[in-house]
Amino acid sequence: MQKNIIFCDDHSLLRNGIKNYIHSYSNFKVTLEGGTWDECKKIAESFSHNKNKETSSYIAIVDISFKAEYTTNGHEEYCGFEIIKMFSALGIPCIAYSSHDSGGFIEHATSAAVGAKGFVSKNADEKILLNALEAVSAGKTYIQAELVTGLLEVRDITQTFTKKEKLVAESLTIYNTNADVAATLGISEKTVVNYLTILYDKAGVKNKIEFLEKMGRL
Repeated sequence: MQKNIIFCDDHSLLRNGIKNYIHSYSNFKVTLEGGTWDECKKIAESFSHNKNKETSSYIAIVDISFKAEYTTNGHEEYCGFEIIKMFSALGIPCIAYSSHDSGGFIEHATSAAVGAKGFVSKNADEKILLNALEAVSAGKTYIQAELVTGLLEVRDITQTFTKKEKLVAESLTIYNTNADVAATLGISEKTVVNYLTILYDKAGVKNKIEFLEKMGRL
């Protein structure tokens, strides 16, 4: 069965270059493309609305750094994570393809909450992307070898978080305040501050910005 590629990236020149490479050096075929949040959402909806459309023949390559205004705040820098969630929920395996290749980004992209089955840096040789496509097509996961050390470092940190600390960490964004986090979790603002002190210490950072950067959330 031919494997079809859904290519989601907001840089059309890069999409065309990678698409031509895939067509020239593999049996994969880029059959669907999305250059905006709305276009990617419409692709996902086309599978939801057409139950006869076979998702098992598709793999999605998704850039993390999409910019979109789909949230109530009107600002979302990395909606590629949300695109991966959409396709993963439909049973379409995704490869995160990004110039943001820190351990935190990889951990977040491949976490159960997001669901990517592979991660390749845009700085890598195109052959690495083909290797990822072959592995994910065979039902395996694939993390670019050079990125594994950074991923394991962040995973070692997150494994020290308690359940409540994880809830606080997952609720934290660049836009919300400690009071917002407290209201979301139903705890006091003072308790949030105490948890953040512990989280920052475990992650070896000094503030929220550094923490979000390390955890791949910024």
